[in-house]
Amino acid sequence: MIDKISGVYGPKAIDKVNVKKGYSSPKEERITDGVEFSSFAVEMAKASGELKKIPDVREDLVDDLKRQISAGTYSPDMKKVAHSLIAAGLMKLEE
Repeated sequence: MIDKISGVYGPKAIDKVNVKKGYSSPKEERITDGVEFSSFAVEMAKASGELKKIPDVREDLVDDLKRQISAGTYSPDMKKVAHSLIAAGLMKLEE
């Protein structure tokens, strides 16, 4: 019994693999993955790029408001201010 077990580890324990002619190994076949983007995704990427070019703060408007405030000529539309305050309060109540 022990003689048979030791035969597994000997030089003849593993047979060579015979490769048939005409068989191509996986290394020879080049399979590549690919990605296709929809036209919508391409347009969204373009739009996102354009949005990044626009500044978050419009410096010209901020500077104009600063000049008006320092000159004392700034007069906001009080109806718009009241409407915005009420809308903000209502939104806070909904949360």
